[in-house]
Amino acid sequence: MSMRTDVLAPVGGFLMVLGLAVIGIGWWGTAHTGYVFEQIPYLVSGGLLGLGLTFCGALVFFSSWLARLVQLQREQTELTRRLLAESATRLLPTVDQ
Repeated sequence: MSMRTDVLAPVGGFLMVLGLAVIGIGWWGTAHTGYVFEQIPYLVSGGLLGLGLTFCGALVFFSSWLARLVQLQREQTELTRRLLAESATRLLPTVDQ
């Protein structure tokens, strides 16, 4: 597995946690002010930015999982190809006799 795919999972996890923290900070700011004009910036910056970070992190994490599945499938296909080639070379001499 390449270094890029090894880095994707921790980055995705970090972005998800960061997004949830930003949502929490936005909620805290909104909950501690009674004025609507002060709540809207918290909603936009905390809620929407946090939601975007969370979804981006989940997408990066999912893509790292898919990249790992592709890598495992390639390894399994190569192993199957080698085993079939090896068994074919073992069987061919016995068929000719």
